Amino acid sequence: MKKQLTIIIGLLLSSSITVHAQVAQKLRELGMENIRTIETGGTTVAAFEDNVYRGTYRGVGKAIIAGMEGMGNGNLELVALDGNGIPQLSISLPDTLIAGYKSGGISLKEVYERMEMSYDTDRPMGLLKGSAGVINRSAWKADIVLYPEVSLENSTFDKLYSYRVNLSPAVEMDLWKGAKATAQVVFPIATNMKGEYKKIRPGVMTISQEIRFRNNFLARIVAGNFTDHRIGAQAEVKYRTGNGRVELGAQIGTTGYSAITDDGWYIGTRQRINAAVKGSLYVPQFNTQLDLQAGRYLYGDYGLRGDCTRHFGEYAVGVYAMYVEGEVNGGFHFAIPLPGKKWNRNHAVRMKPAEFFAAEYSMVSWGEYADRKMGYTYQTRPAENQSSGFFQPEYIRHFLIKSIEKERNKKQF
Repeated sequence: MKKQLTIIIGLLLSSSITVHAQVAQKLRELGMENIRTIETGGTTVAAFEDNVYRGTYRGVGKAIIAGMEGMGNGNLELVALDGNGIPQLSISLPDTLIAGYKSGGISLKEVYERMEMSYDTDRPMGLLKGSAGVINRSAWKADIVLYPEVSLENSTFDKLYSYRVNLSPAVEMDLWKGAKATAQVVFPIATNMKGEYKKIRPGVMTISQEIRFRNNFLARIVAGNFTDHRIGAQAEVKYRTGNGRVELGAQIGTTGYSAITDDGWYIGTRQRINAAVKGSLYVPQFNTQLDLQAGRYLYGDYGLRGDCTRHFGEYAVGVYAMYVEGEVNGGFHFAIPLPGKKWNRNHAVRMKPAEFFAAEYSMVSWGEYADRKMGYTYQTRPAENQSSGFFQPEYIRHFLIKSIEKERNKKQF
């Protein structure tokens, strides 16, 4: 009797290990990184980081399918990590949903419609602390990312437009959880501007650390050389609700002037303080994001900015308005995906194009607004846009479903 009981317990343990090992194997076959799995209480929990597929929802969809294929029985809970290994999204699939999908009784579209998605990742990540280890770590792997840059500016009377076309490759390396080193060099391709714009020069060169606290609080600290001739440090913190519809945050930075001159790399000692408080609302009925921020800009002016951005899958198009010390400005911005939906990383170094091309148009570039450099700010990443790293749960669900409908329509024709 004892021997039979031992065999039964052994078989159960073996089955449990096999299930979450199979899920890990399926995720590894996709090229996912920083994979961790554990089985507890009839639920297989797995975390993964997608550095293969462009955007966010495409990789999440692939991971959901792979995870269900690796399941024998029981529930499945997936945690999607961002490119820095920070938990962003929890996806729960009950055993009945998985069994129905594998038997053919439930379509993939129904899976996407019925699965639970949330920004709340504390519980599954707490369970994963007991996992055996990390599979396919991303630490110390480097990407050489080719960023195209195009700038048009109508701010002088002697020429219709000032233009710049650059190719700005950046080496981006994960150091440890949440930490990333970036080193970018700007190569001018074509310009009608003078000075440093005709020189090879440093772009974004930073070290950053992101941290996720409990209850959906996140923080980021970054130091180095930023865009728009700034060098220094910036810290930001934000909170978001579990459904991802509301986000609140604040940031503060201190920077000096940075530029390439005929005498070399000039770094100014005078520090300028910028700060802002922010709020964001996502309206799922229209796939629209509303942003509002108030703060102190780079040259000491204070103002408000409001953005309205509509998401069309991986495309994002938006308009904005600013009110800065009596002056009004506005414009539009967009982010479009660049060719290449998938880029495998099989070696320590990978070369790939940027995932998105983003640009912003400012309506006012003359008068007091331009003379006083009002509304000036900077970016701390080579790729800051409304599409990159966007893990809003309802956005993910909506465009996973739309992608299935799109494929179905293609087959009909």
